Amino acid sequence: MALDGGLITLYDGASGVTPNQYNAPSNWLIFGSPNGGTQSFNSGVTNLNTSASNNNAIYGGYSNYNVAVTPSATSPFFNITPTTLVNSSFPSLNRDAGYKLSFTMRINSQVDNQDPSHPRAGFSVIVLSSDNQGIEIGFRTSDIFSQANANFNAIGEQVNNVSSLLSNLSTYDLNVSGNSYTLSSGATTLLSGSLRNYTTATGFGSDVYRTSNFIFLGDDTTSARANIDLRAVSLTTNATAVPFDFSTTPGTVALVLGGAVKLLLRKKKS
Repeated sequence: MALDGGLITLYDGASGVTPNQYNAPSNWLIFGSPNGGTQSFNSGVTNLNTSASNNNAIYGGYSNYNVAVTPSATSPFFNITPTTLVNSSFPSLNRDAGYKLSFTMRINSQVDNQDPSHPRAGFSVIVLSSDNQGIEIGFRTSDIFSQANANFNAIGEQVNNVSSLLSNLSTYDLNVSGNSYTLSSGATTLLSGSLRNYTTATGFGSDVYRTSNFIFLGDDTTSARANIDLRAVSLTTNATAVPFDFSTTPGTVALVLGGAVKLLLRKKKS
């Protein structure tokens, strides 16, 4: 049964475990990387690293969905489709009622293709509402930006010169209300704009964007890499009454193939 409102702590580094172990056996998130991404816990944070061997093709992250894998005749020779929630009590992300995803993290390093017609980030956050309307936001070393459309070929909203914020453990609040989103840190609004409909996305992993009540935090591209620390993740639902609550409450995607946890992501971003 899904929860209807209130605050849910999806991860709290004070617990001494990684996000996929938090609240186990009723964990909210699952971790995976099919090709060398790692997670490790130390001193109150989980380090997520997709930068090994300076290889942009490595990816990894956290999501609230399990996925199924089916064979494919084209590279990477399998498809992935989100199936069930990791925790069946995960709430509906009703954008009319409003919701807020809060997370505390820092970018230790990030490398991307630096192509404005193919914008990618080594750490991205995706939220998709119950009707699939949502936003994908990329975090780099000195800027934060949204993906403008389902072709992922243009930057939407963007804030530059925020390297100091990104290089320190900072709490971000991603508020969704009605047709709009706002990304803030403390009392500072970083991005604000309209929600997107990414459901026409094509390519490997594109079923993600047709999945309702979906969240992802991590590296979902083969055109960037990052080393980040994650300290907390929380979700507030029915948040319309307080869409700009700048509290600092601390707190693609995985599939099982041959007994190994794999990552749900969109390898189409090459």
